[in-house]
Amino acid sequence: MLRERWIPTTLLTLVLATGHPLSAQLPLEDWSERPDARAPSGVGEEVILAPGSFEVRYRLEATRFDGALIGTEEIPIEWITAGFELSGELLQWDMAPLSMTRQRHELEFRAGILEWLGTSVRIPLHYTEGDFKTGDQHPGTVSDFALGDVELHLLYGLHDAWPYRAHLTAGISLPTGPVDRGDRLPSAPTEERTLPYSMQPGDGTFGLLPGVVFVSENDAGTVGLQASGRIPLGENDRGWTRGNEVSANVWMAYRFTDWVSGSARLSARRTGSVQGGDATLDPWSSPMAHPALQAGTRIDLPVGMNVLFAEGPLHGNRLFAEFVLPVYQDLDGPQLKAQAGLSVGWAVAFGQPSP
Repeated sequence: MLRERWIPTTLLTLVLATGHPLSAQLPLEDWSERPDARAPSGVGEEVILAPGSFEVRYRLEATRFDGALIGTEEIPIEWITAGFELSGELLQWDMAPLSMTRQRHELEFRAGILEWLGTSVRIPLHYTEGDFKTGDQHPGTVSDFALGDVELHLLYGLHDAWPYRAHLTAGISLPTGPVDRGDRLPSAPTEERTLPYSMQPGDGTFGLLPGVVFVSENDAGTVGLQASGRIPLGENDRGWTRGNEVSANVWMAYRFTDWVSGSARLSARRTGSVQGGDATLDPWSSPMAHPALQAGTRIDLPVGMNVLFAEGPLHGNRLFAEFVLPVYQDLDGPQLKAQAGLSVGWAVAFGQPSP
């Protein structure tokens, strides 16, 4: 519990520490169209658009997973199928995950309704590919590409007087993503089997998506804080519920020119275990199929840039990019360890300009 309490404390300390030097810079006295006015690529719902304006965004998030962790300790992959003792219990699975690649392609539509009210719709597509190996060294690769859970968000403004703005976000996820995807696993190559929980593109239930955003701006750059959650409601028709998720982001962006800004972000996420279980998934076929081994805490340090096309035929378009480096992982494993990731996006604005 002590470990989980220091995460939000660290994030708040960073906000205070970075916000003080920014407040000493020359103020602009108003919001303006600039590259650092938007959050880095991996942060969503960070701004309420001006009334009557619209924005279409595409974003790709990709992460590579490789190596196995129990808590914060890495273990040899061979242990998973050979068997090992943990807390006096012998653990052994038929099949070990070797690596996994996860991609989220997302199309988002944003609109400004009133000065204090905005909305967005996110439509995700998930691609997942995993490499497995059985205890007798039979390798195999499985993959899946499908629609995820569509998200609807409302943004409610709390404060919007330069140099500070803050708003609440209230969203709901729709059970549009399947939870019964399957493929031919190496442990059963002659028939299609249900894929593990982390490879299913949907939750199979409605979900609540609460959040809050705070941003401070001056002539040199911006500092922002976002806290959000994902709470699935009820059990899906496969007999399980994905674990609750809470995340926090602190970022600082520096405006190099009217076109380009650089950013650094600290991202923390805690995910709970799967509750219940899919009757078609044997928990001892693979750690990825064990509902009690899906929780964990992860802290990333993404570094990126935003580009605002301030003039010319692309005026109003924005390009976002971040390189994501995991710096801390504590997983209820064995679980695959996240390696480097990437987030890139493009936004096209219509109507009145927004920050």
